[in-house]
Amino acid sequence: MSDKTKLKIRNCYDQARQCIASCESIRRLLDVLSSHGCTFNFDRHLTCEINRENLRGGFNRSTCQIILYPENLHSFEEFCTIFEHELIHAYDYCRVNINFNNPYHLACTEIRAASLSNQCSLFNHISSSLKPFLLKNQHSICVKNRTRESMEICTNFSRKKLNEIINHVFLRCYNDTEPFDEIGRRRRRQ
Repeated sequence: MSDKTKLKIRNCYDQARQCIASCESIRRLLDVLSSHGCTFNFDRHLTCEINRENLRGGFNRSTCQIILYPENLHSFEEFCTIFEHELIHAYDYCRVNINFNNPYHLACTEIRAASLSNQCSLFNHISSSLKPFLLKNQHSICVKNRTRESMEICTNFSRKKLNEIINHVFLRCYNDTEPFDEIGRRRRRQ
């Protein structure tokens, strides 16, 4: 492993610690994981790896590890958002032991992660899209799009079938804001 790669990996762990220190929502997720008997041990449950496929993060249910790919995370905000997204998957796995092989379960956790992790905020839309931000229903449209994009990576379903699956569970999963009080909550920096 090159020195440059080692530095990226070391910086990834440092950024994850900074996210925990500065993001109330990440600390909340870590607290509720612990209260559900799934204590997050930083050295055991987080791994930073190099990936050349433009993946930004993942949750490995077999090892209960969050995987972050630092070379595909281009800002501290994006890094924390993806870390939080993956923590939501870990929380869903802990609280209801979702079956990631069930496309309806997968769609539900992806809906929740996209909705609750701030990925579909107005700021993130403006900074990552050339499309106009239509305020009416834009959050739910963004969540559906992010969910479909995530599911395209890990399933072989057609776009039409993915849309059917997502629409089937959307309202129930979109309205499930556990462990937060509401979708609209935002990270508070200390």
